[in-house]
Amino acid sequence: MTQLTIELPDQLANELNTYLADNPGETLANLIQEALRVKLVPKDTSKLLELAGVVTDAPRGTAEHAEDFED
Repeated sequence: MTQLTIELPDQLANELNTYLADNPGETLANLIQEALRVKLVPKDTSKLLELAGVVTDAPRGTAEHAEDFED
């Protein structure tokens, strides 16, 4: 395992310390690893692009007739 040293802004460090104090079952290492896994995971947009092509024939133009349109 590799050990790294980072610098944080004071406000972020304070928030981190508060979070860890409020969540004693959480460790700094686990928190950082979880956050990095979320941030660094490759984004697979193929499903979103597939879904975007589902509507091929809308009954009316949403630009002129949006449901939440107010006069």
